[in-house]
Amino acid sequence: MEAKEWVAREVARVRTDSLAEGSEEGLSIGRRDSMTLALAILNDIPKLIAANKTHEEIITTLVAEYNIDQDQAESYYEQVMALRA
Repeated sequence: MEAKEWVAREVARVRTDSLAEGSEEGLSIGRRDSMTLALAILNDIPKLIAANKTHEEIITTLVAEYNIDQDQAESYYEQVMALRA
């Protein structure tokens, strides 16, 4: 194998390894950020309930404040309500 070919293969291997490591790190950061967001939302819902907000007001607040869709907000709300039962 010529030196040129060996270098090309090494560069390709390092690039592939780096992409795999970067991808895993990105997924890890995404998971951590998602957990942080979920905990913040789950913490805020009881506060909104205590402030006598209606179901619709709570959902609207979550959608606006956390930039989530209505289905996600409903899911978080249902989880909190199930824990309160």
